[in-house]
Amino acid sequence: MPAAIECVVDANVILRFVLGDDPGLSAKARTVFEAMERGEVVLACDPVNLAEAVWVLASYYRASGADIADALLPLVKAAGFHVPEKDRYVQALELFGQGVLRFGDACACATAIAAGSGRLISFDRRLSSVHGIRRIKTVS
Repeated sequence: MPAAIECVVDANVILRFVLGDDPGLSAKARTVFEAMERGEVVLACDPVNLAEAVWVLASYYRASGADIADALLPLVKAAGFHVPEKDRYVQALELFGQGVLRFGDACACATAIAAGSGRLISFDRRLSSVHGIRRIKTVS
């Protein structure tokens, strides 16, 4: 088998794949992800594009955090899907799916947990309930 081709994937391709809402574009997106599953292509995704996909699903399509996590986690976890600091974004999607209200907050929590201390400076009281987070309001 020839070496896999590495391509960067945009949020709109991810969205067409998970939504299946445009017959032509969704079919094209499906062929991209099927090629990834077969090992023919490696998809590189910038974290900003991943966040864009989450934002569009949450804001425009009004999908819940749980539904978004269910849709995106299998893609992000796939061996042929590369995102920098993959484990951190997997954890952020998991936290978002478990009820952290904003994906940015879930990313901040995942970063704090990955740092080992779990310390997060935030004024958002709801983040105190995230397992592994020690929310602090100041460093004085």
